[in-house]
Amino acid sequence: MPIKDAEMEEMFRDFGFNGRPEKMISSVNGLELPEDYLAFMHEHDGGEGPLGENNYGRFYRLEELEEVNEDYDVRNSWPGYAVVGGIDDSLWAYNPSKKIWCQIDSCNIDEDTYYTVSGNFREFLINMDRELAD
Repeated sequence: MPIKDAEMEEMFRDFGFNGRPEKMISSVNGLELPEDYLAFMHEHDGGEGPLGENNYGRFYRLEELEEVNEDYDVRNSWPGYAVVGGIDDSLWAYNPSKKIWCQIDSCNIDEDTYYTVSGNFREFLINMDRELAD
């Protein structure tokens, strides 16, 4: 998902991108990452900064994803999920079998507490910003 439409351009207006990745990957923790996220990362390889009007966070570089997921013990704490970013105690994760994006409180492993559950990467970004406006 290269940032080409007006809503996404506005969402990432002040975001600090990393540039293109040195090496593309398509899976983390043995889980396939979705095409819309991979297209975004192919162009930007993550970064950090404001997202929309109300949110702030970071997307980890592709080369860092395995290490980040190991550091958070994602396979055991949140099986079936791959963490791709977040800020402070909030982790941004994808579950390929459920085809959902969500935020996870890194201090809680109860799946019932996951929030901003969205069906695709773009929707996830928009929903995070809207939830913080409330």
